[in-house]
Amino acid sequence: MYKKNQMREYIKNSELRIFNDRINVRLSKELAIKYDNGCYYNYFNNMNKYLQMIDTLHIQYPSNAHPIFYVYIVPDERYIELLKFPTFFDKGKGGGKPVCCYDLDGFHSAYGLSQNMLENKPSKETNISKIENEIHEFAHIIHSQFFYKNQIICEGFAEALPLYGLGLEEIFLEHRNLVTNLSKEQIFSAKEILDSEKDNSYGLKEALPNKSCSFRLSYISSYLFVRGCMETIVKKYNVSKERSIQLFLEIVKESDCYNEYLIYDIADALDLSREELLNGKKMQLELLKSLKKELPK
Repeated sequence: MYKKNQMREYIKNSELRIFNDRINVRLSKELAIKYDNGCYYNYFNNMNKYLQMIDTLHIQYPSNAHPIFYVYIVPDERYIELLKFPTFFDKGKGGGKPVCCYDLDGFHSAYGLSQNMLENKPSKETNISKIENEIHEFAHIIHSQFFYKNQIICEGFAEALPLYGLGLEEIFLEHRNLVTNLSKEQIFSAKEILDSEKDNSYGLKEALPNKSCSFRLSYISSYLFVRGCMETIVKKYNVSKERSIQLFLEIVKESDCYNEYLIYDIADALDLSREELLNGKKMQLELLKSLKKELPK
């Protein structure tokens, strides 16, 4: 059944604010008053700092593009409708997620946020979990320029960029301690993750309650899969971990496959066993061993 695109209509009637040369904001007339009064300044100042961190990865976008990060701010009372917020993540307190970007100079995705997610923010965020979660969402916007693929790839990349690429795992010890103490049975193979996508159970199993998505078993397993692929790229091509992020983006972009065939395609690109990469956990478990050895004593 056809339903009018409410988010598109909202953006069509929105006001534009330019925070700086890389961050543009769209919001309603009422919320624009709050923006002009400085209610969102701290949020965008912190956001700019996170984007500067991502800049250290030197990601090159297709066609040498330099897209703008768009943030679409929506009223608290409409975030479920406009952002199409997933019900199993919704706690009735607002939220944010990537949405379609309707601005031609932007990334393929914009960051949709309910207004309360930007208000009353500290001038400097010190909660490592919140910082990681924000960069996770920006990572989704970055990979939107290269691909929209299976959750194992998209969510795994969104975790790998901050935790591996930017090294946040070294200071996000709550997450690292949890991950390195998971049992073999709690780590899902690529096939198991793909199956969870198909039956809509992806992300339902929590390793710890009332935490961010980083503490859900499907996200952890996706992270280990993607990071394992990136570390394979480092060894195969003798490149830095920063360069491995670029090459991973390009490998997935160049594939026209989805689901199991996408895993096969990645295996072929990295000279890995198709069967092992799809159904096994050897790469992920070896990564866990190395992470455990590197934990501070």
